[in-house]
Amino acid sequence: MREMSSMKREETLIIKENTGRNWKAFFEELCKEAVSIEMSEEHMKRAVSFLADEVQLGKVEVELNAPPSKLRPNGEYRNTVLYNRGEACSADPYVMKYEMADNEKIRIVIYPWREEVFTRAEQELLQIICQEIFQQLSRITMRGILQHIIETDMATGVANQDALIQTADRLLAENRLQEYRVLFFNIHNFKYVNKVFTYAEGDVVLRNYANQIRGMLKEDEIVARLGGDNFVVLVRNENQESLTEQICNLRLTYVTPFKTKEFIFGATMGISTLENIKIAREVMARASIAYQAARQRGAGSVVFFSPEVQQELMKTQEIISNFLPALEAGEFIVYYQPKVMISERKICGAEALVRWVRDGQVIPPAQFLPQLEREGSICKLDYYVLEMTCRFIRDRLGRGKESPCISVNFSRKHLDEDDMVERIIEIIERYGIDHSYIEIELTESEDFQNYEIMSRIVNGLKQYGIGTSIDDFGTGFSSLNMIKKVDLNVIKIDKSFIPLEWEYPEKEKDKIMFGNIVGLVRQLGKKTIAEGVETQEQLEYLKEAGCDIVQGYVFDRPLPEAAFEERLTKGYA
Repeated sequence: MREMSSMKREETLIIKENTGRNWKAFFEELCKEAVSIEMSEEHMKRAVSFLADEVQLGKVEVELNAPPSKLRPNGEYRNTVLYNRGEACSADPYVMKYEMADNEKIRIVIYPWREEVFTRAEQELLQIICQEIFQQLSRITMRGILQHIIETDMATGVANQDALIQTADRLLAENRLQEYRVLFFNIHNFKYVNKVFTYAEGDVVLRNYANQIRGMLKEDEIVARLGGDNFVVLVRNENQESLTEQICNLRLTYVTPFKTKEFIFGATMGISTLENIKIAREVMARASIAYQAARQRGAGSVVFFSPEVQQELMKTQEIISNFLPALEAGEFIVYYQPKVMISERKICGAEALVRWVRDGQVIPPAQFLPQLEREGSICKLDYYVLEMTCRFIRDRLGRGKESPCISVNFSRKHLDEDDMVERIIEIIERYGIDHSYIEIELTESEDFQNYEIMSRIVNGLKQYGIGTSIDDFGTGFSSLNMIKKVDLNVIKIDKSFIPLEWEYPEKEKDKIMFGNIVGLVRQLGKKTIAEGVETQEQLEYLKEAGCDIVQGYVFDRPLPEAAFEERLTKGYA
């Protein structure tokens, strides 16, 4: 009897020892590091198998149900079998339900082996198993959410720059990076979306735009948002040309219960290959250079990286970096080109034109104005020219001499300013001159949506007695709409419309077009100025056509201040 009692104690000890080992293995397996939910599920499968006999498990299922949210736009549903003994289980299962953040629900269903019913003691153990499975799922899910946040641009749902770099790093490690190209681009004129819709609706349009780009990509390609309306795409070499064309001509329809709007988005883009890239973070460097060069060439430009492009950009950057010191040093000089009444050959005004004099050399405007225009520094230069012009007029009036009205060019970049009119008035009044001595010359807008802004500026200046004119009329997006919608005083007709003195096939058509433009403008009660007039023959034609005023080399080139004053005194014989 004593011997049998001893054997039972040994068996009990062995069972307890085995049970302890099984539970230890269960917990150790669950605690193993997992970098994905798939890996975590593999750990859970092995962990549960250690307790299958211990708790009489027949089948264990885990159901994850995540509704659509900002973190998961499409939601997620997973049903994973962690254990299946392979025999049908008809008995009532043991079920535990849990809820996580963003209404994500986890349901764990455990079926007993064969037809057994779980005892109360076994249910207590099952509760521990379920709790540990849930805790593991919570950890890996939260890690996944955090990783998603780290790698995702939350405004659009596409990747961010870090995720793009990680992808590039992986491709570099696989020696596949050279199979890809980088597209660095900005959406052309996206800012006008917010003028059509609210900012909240604009965010939706941006998100739809980003998702449409993502939908164009192959499985191993990626789009990332850098911020604002700037994006980068990592695309396979063979797909680059097609994708570029799609991005530069992207149609997007946005529908609300109250309005439907179709947008056609272009893009300013830089493109680069990825040969000889040694560090993943260098993937955007050359494309960024190409993009900056594209910006310099104008909205909608597409530029491929090359050493020549890089050199061109360096020259532009040199101009931009030298601009402010040069402005402070007074290196910018204002010249004046007379405007002449054709009928009387009398000076009736002038245009203020800026020159950059550095180290005794005059830098032609074509070498710095386009760069400053695209970069935005042109606005500072415009206000500087206005101030110098006001100073010239004030000085002349102070010497008892009359001054003609002088027009000052203002870039389209000023349309983004809220206080343009106020700043102009402040400068004029600081010099104590009558507002009528200044005319603001605007360049015809390339975008019809600017008309409203231009009209507001023109009307604001008119209230203070400041005249306005439109420069380069005929070269913009829609000239007729411009003069219809914006109440300008003077229309300056671009020299490209003036018939040349020699005979050429299109000369008669040019005459007809120019004559009709002049007639239309005069019927609207506005004055016409023909700029770029170079010959006496052109002058005679303009007189016959009814043009009021001319400006060009036929009378004078732009003159420095002293020469202009002399011309005001002498006039034209």
